[in-house]
Amino acid sequence: MRKKLILLYITTELLTIIDGVQYPWTFDNDLFGGPDFWGLLHGDWRMCTAGQMQSPVNIDPSQLLYDPHLMPINIEGNIVEAVFENTGQLPVVTIKDLPNKPTINITGGPTMPYRYNLHQISVHFGRADEGEKGSEHTVDRVRFPAEIQLLAYNSALYPNFSVAMTSPRGLLAVSVIVDIGKTTAVELRRLTVASQSITYKGQSTNLTDFQPSALLPKTSHYVTYEGSLTYPGCHETVTWVILNNPIYITNDDLQIWNELQKTETKQPEPSYMTPAYRPLKSLNGRLLRTNINVGSKESAASSSCPSNIYVEMGYRANPGRNKRNDSVSRRYVRKSEVFEIENIRPDEISKIGSY
Repeated sequence: MRKKLILLYITTELLTIIDGVQYPWTFDNDLFGGPDFWGLLHGDWRMCTAGQMQSPVNIDPSQLLYDPHLMPINIEGNIVEAVFENTGQLPVVTIKDLPNKPTINITGGPTMPYRYNLHQISVHFGRADEGEKGSEHTVDRVRFPAEIQLLAYNSALYPNFSVAMTSPRGLLAVSVIVDIGKTTAVELRRLTVASQSITYKGQSTNLTDFQPSALLPKTSHYVTYEGSLTYPGCHETVTWVILNNPIYITNDDLQIWNELQKTETKQPEPSYMTPAYRPLKSLNGRLLRTNINVGSKESAASSSCPSNIYVEMGYRANPGRNKRNDSVSRRYVRKSEVFEIENIRPDEISKIGSY
């Protein structure tokens, strides 16, 4: 009986309201309301269980299909105002839609010919002090410490995020992998400081002079696929773009994110937000397209990057590959090298700002 009461207490702290009815959900599969149960909690969430194009997925380098028509993706560098909130499941930044204020448009890449408007940014992470890594997407089965996701809606077709979320070609998600480094990227450091103001569920703080584009790594390369939202109702309306280089965070700053809690007030036994990521889903035959010409010997030979993991790689997913690429080979790499194609190092940060 005692265990049942504890479970009821925990799940009532994680409620989502749909049509006036409250439904509990969490990223923790050890609890009722975890990812394995999402599709059972509400009819509108059935895609979480029945969907065949779900996210996140593993990015398998041997399955990448080079698409020469994929252009660079363009994300405007406007400075905006936003609200940073602890929802109980995730820390979420929502861009304010203010009159006479700039928005952030995303164009190019797999989104062509449409224009998308940045609406929301979420941060996913694991329990760092227990060695848990929390990126939703993995690369060659390697999970990273954290992942930042920029979620935008198709403003060329739909009036707002809510309508676009359930509509074809409705959403674009740009994924930024976060790895451990000696310094924290400046804008990520500012978010880290701001997160200390939203320790408990329902707390929020205003972000002024926020520049989402400063969260992006210095690369024009990416992998893209068609998938879903990684939270209920898992709508399969999302074009995913996983940028090819990470940004960096220090161990100390990552630990600050681990202090976020699911409960509305301080409890004798803290209920931390972690884990804050959905388990991997099957690719189910979907294409992983990329604008990285990984099969080119010339580009590989001219690269100055010592950690290029795609040298001499053929594409099992590419029916038009040359015979010389039929065999797939890859040199041994350390885990720390897996995501660094261009050998981009984090900028030296001499001064850290805060909100």
